[in-house]
Amino acid sequence: MNRGEMKIRGYARWVAAIWLAAAILFAPSVQAQKQKQDKKKQEAVQAQPAPKPQVDTSQLVWPSPPDVARIKWLAQVSSQNDLTPPVPKKKKKASWMDRLAGVSIPEEAEKRPLALAKPFGVSADSKGHIYAADTGHAQVFVFDMDKKLVQVLPGKFVMPIAVTLDDADRVFVVDSKLHQVSAFTANWESEAVFGAEKLERPVAVAVDNENRFLYVVDAKASRLAVFDADRFTFLRFVGQPSDPLDPAEGTFSTPLGAAVDSDGNVFVTDTLNDRVQMFDADGEFVQTFGKQGVAPGTFMRAKGIAVDSDGHIYVTDAEFNNVQVFDTEGNTLAAFGTRGTEPGQFTLITGIYIDKQNHILVADQWHARVQIFRYFTDEEAEAAKKAKGQSPGPGSEKKDSAPK
Repeated sequence: MNRGEMKIRGYARWVAAIWLAAAILFAPSVQAQKQKQDKKKQEAVQAQPAPKPQVDTSQLVWPSPPDVARIKWLAQVSSQNDLTPPVPKKKKKASWMDRLAGVSIPEEAEKRPLALAKPFGVSADSKGHIYAADTGHAQVFVFDMDKKLVQVLPGKFVMPIAVTLDDADRVFVVDSKLHQVSAFTANWESEAVFGAEKLERPVAVAVDNENRFLYVVDAKASRLAVFDADRFTFLRFVGQPSDPLDPAEGTFSTPLGAAVDSDGNVFVTDTLNDRVQMFDADGEFVQTFGKQGVAPGTFMRAKGIAVDSDGHIYVTDAEFNNVQVFDTEGNTLAAFGTRGTEPGQFTLITGIYIDKQNHILVADQWHARVQIFRYFTDEEAEAAKKAKGQSPGPGSEKKDSAPK
């Protein structure tokens, strides 16, 4: 072998050695990159949620057809996105130089709108604006369904747990932690703060527009505190703590809700006694209904309460996660809802309110939303029965629209 051949072979060995070293050096990184890409693909597949069954909310009514519908699901709200869905942004493409250098373009952080966290009490004003007291954010949300706008009531709260409005749209907010009530004008100007000396742990509020009484439910003291709705002065207490072994009529054990009917009667969810009690405008006991159980008409954890324009009484139960409907005598008429995530289902159901347009507002705390239903009155139901049993719900554009 001559010197030239030896030189060529040496050069070839040198090149081979370089390629071998390069392969040994870069193989782990290439393998790691491949493993990283495979892992990302696997995570992307795992991150995709299972497809949810589509619910035809246009037919979500109670009772089910062929019966005439008395309650119809309309909508749900939690944040601005529910009123004006966001337009997805296009991801910025990387240039060829960025791709060559292995540089990834960071995605712009999307601004998340303020959303409900733990809604408890709900109400509405004369314009149909929905008010939700949220203990998670320590704020009162206001949803304007007409202008598709979400606002927050001004004011400093620690645990706003309940809210209601009178006929003049004056706003009353109960702060359970500060054990007080804040009053605001219809323009949301602070008007008064009262009740701290009389309240221990207030949890609910209801207004009697005719007699100008403001009822505040005190869970810790197990009684109602009654205030003048115009002068904000204390008037009297209604009820007292129950004997655990013999809960007498007119006594309470951790009441959690109150509602007033058109005659000035006040209904109270006596939660740990598993019953609803009714008092007249003078604070005198009238009647009670309900008991502990799992059958229709019984309670396990009654919370919110409301009265519709026909005098029917609605009670939410956080154990059943439904709403039961009773007549004025306490007879069970209907129930709607169950545990779940779909429209018309609840998890940790809390407050309920029915406005003058027969919209039923229900706070679904675990899912941080307020669900909106429509109640069809006795008169509407009779008209529907006469019209060959067809439900009045889907046929009336005005009556089926969400509150505005």
